Amino acid sequence: LAAKRRPALASRATATRAGDAFAELGLDPELLAATDALGLVTPTEIQASAIPQIARGGNFLVASHTGSGKTLTYLLPVIQRMRREERESGARAKPKRPRVLIVGPTRELVEQVRGVAKAVSHHARFSSELIIGGDKFATQRQQLDRPLDVVVGTPGRLIKHMEEGNLFMSAVTHVVLDEADTLFEAGFGDEIKRLLRPLKKPHPDGKTTKSAVVVSATMSEKVVRMMREELEDLVIIDTPSLHRSAPNLKHRFVDCPGSVDKMAVMEQIVAGDFRAGKKTMVFCNTMPSCQAVEFALRESEVPVVMYNGDMTVEGRQQSMREFVEGDFEEGTAVVMVCTDLAARGLDFGGGEKQKVDHVLNFDFPMNPVDYIHRSGRTARAGATGKVTNLVAKKDRVLANEIDMAVKLGQPLDSATSSRAVADARQRKEMLARKMARQARFAADGRGGRGGRGGRGGRGGR
Repeated sequence: LAAKRRPALASRATATRAGDAFAELGLDPELLAATDALGLVTPTEIQASAIPQIARGGNFLVASHTGSGKTLTYLLPVIQRMRREERESGARAKPKRPRVLIVGPTRELVEQVRGVAKAVSHHARFSSELIIGGDKFATQRQQLDRPLDVVVGTPGRLIKHMEEGNLFMSAVTHVVLDEADTLFEAGFGDEIKRLLRPLKKPHPDGKTTKSAVVVSATMSEKVVRMMREELEDLVIIDTPSLHRSAPNLKHRFVDCPGSVDKMAVMEQIVAGDFRAGKKTMVFCNTMPSCQAVEFALRESEVPVVMYNGDMTVEGRQQSMREFVEGDFEEGTAVVMVCTDLAARGLDFGGGEKQKVDHVLNFDFPMNPVDYIHRSGRTARAGATGKVTNLVAKKDRVLANEIDMAVKLGQPLDSATSSRAVADARQRKEMLARKMARQARFAADGRGGRGGRGGRGGRGGR
């Protein structure tokens, strides 16, 4: 993690505080009009720190917790740079040759990013296209053959169009990797390196500078190391809240040993929340677990939608619509039962009725990063939320580590599921506390002897 680091709200004279308005971030009027139309007044912590820096140019890794507004964090300054380059150099949209490339791991994420881009483009005029797997290749070829400024897509389909001569990277000045940790975990490392390659070549006009923005809700050493190998002078921008629990998120750990019917505990909690009008997500680790939870809730007359990788794209989209648009007053609300596919990169909308009130981990996550992403589905953008964890015997070590980190306000990503590591860490902490106490006692003893005319007094003789 030895890359250049500019923490959010660092002691920089030019840093912009999160409480300041978007107008003070140096954004052009057309982009301020876009934020106004989106109903945004106060930038989030990461927006206040990152937008002015990205707008100046360079290569950045932006890491901030889910729900902190990372899409606009990179989109606003990148579009501003593109629009200013237009005015300075006369560059215009051309067929097959975008100037901005935004890459995400899943079609759900890039569809949402394209939606935000379309909203911004109503004010800062630019064209964009969505290029994702599963859509008709021939239709996408026609879309790319029109003048366009921004392409948003998934890596596999983007590479395919490059190989077929439908997409050229020579004019690209900005590459954004959204949910970079997920991109690498999904095995897109080689594709990412290929998509970043144009940034290493000078722009045809010899003047325009190129930039990359790598975005993630977590910041693993692996991602930082790989990005530093690909991008010169990488600057890391993060926030003090990275990997920590949101302050308005309540965590509850329910012990479920073998003698406890975990399914019955889940039914009671979820049914109670549903009757109270709480929008709830239930996470499971496996498909059989999802199916069992779905069956149990339907037996309890709780309406359910599923969201997992075994479903078709259309099926997941339908589930998402039903979950987001479901209304308790109208009797259309549903509970979402899902795998970790729903834990990353999805935004359920900013309205009061769209926000997720409760995340329940029926199966405890396998690692702390998955816990961070799951819990990040609620308590987003300053809202309150709750995460309830059903903890089986095999989960206790990791659950206890996360519970302690939450209580102490520490980062959650260092929590371990290994009892040996946890015990060793506990012994080390106990030893450190013991040595600190001994040092205090020794200091008190030295002070006391001097006061009684000990060595200090004899020295006087």
